[in-house]
Amino acid sequence: MRKSALLKLIVVFQFSFCSFLFAIAQAGEWTWMHGSIAPFSTGNYGVQGVPSPTNEPPGVYEACEWSDPNGNFWTFGGYTAANFYNDLWKYDPVANMWTWMKGPGVINDPGNYGTMGISSPTNNPPSRASTPSWTDNQGNLWLFGGYSGYNDLWKFDVVTNEWTWIKGPNTPGNTGTYGVQGVPSVLNNPSGRWETSVTWTDAAGDLWLFGGTLGGMLNDLWRYHIATDEWTWMQGSQSTGMPAVYGTKGIEDPLNTPGARMCYAKWKDVAGNFWLFGGSATVSYNDLWRYNPSTNSWAWISGSNTAGASGVYGTKCLTDSLNVPGARWENRTSWTDNEGNFWLFGGGDNTSVSVVRNDLWKYCVTKNEWTWVSGDNVTNAPGNWGTMGVSSPANKPDGRFGSIGGIDNNGNLYMFGGYNSATGPCNDLWRFKIDSTCAACISVPVALFNAPNHICPGTCTDFNNLSLNGITYLWSFAGATPSTSTDVNPTGICYNTPGTYDVELIASNTNSSDTLFLANYITVYPSPPPQGIMQVGDTLFANQGAVSYQWYYNGVIISGATDYFYVAPDGGDYNVVATDGNGCEVEAAVFDVVAGLTPALSEGEGVHLYPNPVNDKVKIQIPMAIGTKVKSETASKGVLRTVEISIYNIIGDKVFSGQENPDNKNQEISFDVTFLSFGMYWIEASFNENIFRAPFIKR
Repeated sequence: MRKSALLKLIVVFQFSFCSFLFAIAQAGEWTWMHGSIAPFSTGNYGVQGVPSPTNEPPGVYEACEWSDPNGNFWTFGGYTAANFYNDLWKYDPVANMWTWMKGPGVINDPGNYGTMGISSPTNNPPSRASTPSWTDNQGNLWLFGGYSGYNDLWKFDVVTNEWTWIKGPNTPGNTGTYGVQGVPSVLNNPSGRWETSVTWTDAAGDLWLFGGTLGGMLNDLWRYHIATDEWTWMQGSQSTGMPAVYGTKGIEDPLNTPGARMCYAKWKDVAGNFWLFGGSATVSYNDLWRYNPSTNSWAWISGSNTAGASGVYGTKCLTDSLNVPGARWENRTSWTDNEGNFWLFGGGDNTSVSVVRNDLWKYCVTKNEWTWVSGDNVTNAPGNWGTMGVSSPANKPDGRFGSIGGIDNNGNLYMFGGYNSATGPCNDLWRFKIDSTCAACISVPVALFNAPNHICPGTCTDFNNLSLNGITYLWSFAGATPSTSTDVNPTGICYNTPGTYDVELIASNTNSSDTLFLANYITVYPSPPPQGIMQVGDTLFANQGAVSYQWYYNGVIISGATDYFYVAPDGGDYNVVATDGNGCEVEAAVFDVVAGLTPALSEGEGVHLYPNPVNDKVKIQIPMAIGTKVKSETASKGVLRTVEISIYNIIGDKVFSGQENPDNKNQEISFDVTFLSFGMYWIEASFNENIFRAPFIKR
């Protein structure tokens, strides 16, 4: 298999739960861990901020969920019997206890926005459900919108236990501001929406959002950049009800896009790609899509391109290329396991809220195959809770939709809440222990790497191998020395010539091989202009035009010597390192500098050069007090003798040398420079025992 990308990164996002001290769970079995068997539970709030084994949230569905860096599971809001909540709960898997963290503990609370951008202990989002949520790279919890059509963005700080209203209006039903596709702006904001469960956080920490509904189904894709507080409309349409553009199965295309929909499952793979499955428009789907954020392109991967497709269950635990879950919606419960495989539980069948499923599926990313693992292959199957804390092959949740999920440090799957159309909203918490022998995925290699890829000529770079399941590696480095390597992490790969160069990695094991070819991955900047040093008296001049300079004396850095010129106080060896706009350096040196030469006068020390810039004649005015400081017989008369003139170009070449007779009446000399081309020059005038040096520009 051959893949192209700008960069592949290993990014694995998961809920982080710890082990429970219950009876040992058997592989491939469900365990009822917490909550009530009976629907419509009002929960038990206890004391806010205080965990207790008797605490539990009320029965809800379409709540939003997070995990924090400490492995705790959080949930907010949800819907039950035409009422909405805005309470925030935390579940500690080590203690197996819930804690009511925020919120009033009542239904349909209007919330408190406070001041945008300012956190406060009294802030709280209004009651809502069907809300997208993210955990950022700092462990903060985020939510956006939700029923009934909000498009406000909130952040919760788990350290301070405070909400902050970040962006968007504080009233529902807003149409949003799309701006220009692909262009971020602080004015942009997605339209109000709910039934939006597809969210991802990318490697850079940006928040991504797809689809939902507000007066019609949406298929727009958005990215929020936290650092700049800017939304970007990335893909899809501003209009509702847009059909899918499937293209060719398995092939990315900028024109491809999932159709407008709501209530779906989502995952992220180890390469950082975003995935979604199913959902509903007028009827439900079972199509599987992959989005590549590097190319801003979708690919239809699996399932049918027609609505309402039936599933193919096959045999439990046996993979088969024909297997596929049937069309469904409200299938929010999804996981990515420790091997990078995707898992999916239940949901509503087609668009009927009276038909629900309890089937558990595994998708092997490396094989592009679905496997039915647990549950029933019929709708509205009853559950079997068994004994709380004790796993059993007979245990299983009942069919439901709108539940949420997470995964612990041992790779066990968790499912909370949801809605069974025959009974009502649930607040039970379940755990499923994965059986590694069930639907085992072939361990195929995945070639991945990164490296510093914008470098200066003559730079040697190292490559970081991020591949999965590889045993041997073959690298190819076009334009480099060496040009190939079989090292796991090649070092000292040197690029001497400016240009752009391809890199290829083939990762192999006993099963197969995988090739990652990155065209023009290495950029070698152009060589900076050559440097030289001109000595004029005690002053050393480097060529101008670099971004920065650093001078050295006898190999030791000179503190503060960062201009293009330097006055040498001592004799010896000097060198200068000039840096261009790409950060590339070039060096020049001058040896055996003789210091202590006749001090040079400069502009402002009683001597004046004019006009500057000059077209034809440049004049140097020399006051009497300076011009008569000589030991000749004419000193008392204030007479200037012949003046020696030298002119240097900017790189230090002498372009003229001669004499000029002074005008003693005006105490000045006048020199014709019409023979010079346009540019900057240095003039040196020696008179009596004085030397005057100054730059001028010839026009």
